[in-house]
Amino acid sequence: MDDNLQFWQNQLENARTSGNRELEGVSLTNLGAVYYELKESVIAIESCHQGLLIFQEIGDREKGIWVLNNIGTYYFALDQYDKAVEAYITAIELSRSIGILVREGLVWKSLGHTYRSMQQYNRAIEAFHQAIRVFHETYAKDEAEEVLQLLQEAQQECDRL
Repeated sequence: MDDNLQFWQNQLENARTSGNRELEGVSLTNLGAVYYELKESVIAIESCHQGLLIFQEIGDREKGIWVLNNIGTYYFALDQYDKAVEAYITAIELSRSIGILVREGLVWKSLGHTYRSMQQYNRAIEAFHQAIRVFHETYAKDEAEEVLQLLQEAQQECDRL
C-alpha cells in the first residue's frame, strides 16, 4: 500500500478517535490528493467532499477554498468540466468573501484552464486576466508571468476561430 495513503488513513483514524475535526478534514482532503495521484478521481472527489463538509461545519473557509480547488481539479481530470467550473466559481466566491487573494489567483488560473479545455476562449481569457490581476496585487511575479503565457496561448486559439 502506498505510504502516503497509509499515513493519511492513520491520521484520519487518529483524528476521529480524538475528535479533532480540523485534522479529520485535512486528512480526508489529503487522502483525496493521494487517491487522485493513484488515478482514483471518483474516490478523491468523495473524500474531498467529506473534508469540505467538515471545514464548513467548523467555519474554516480558507481550507474550504483549498478543497474546492482540489475538487475542481479532480472533476477536470474526469472531463466533467461543468462540475469543475462550479467548484472553481464557488471557491472564488468564498475567497472574495474572506479576502484570500493568493488562493483566488490559483483558482482563477484553474478556471481559465477549464474554460480553455471547453474551447470557451473568451471566458478563459477573462479568467486568466483575473488571475494576473490577483497575482500582481499579491506580488506573485512568477505566477503572473506563467498565466500571461497561458493568456497569450488562449488569445491565439481564440483568434484562430
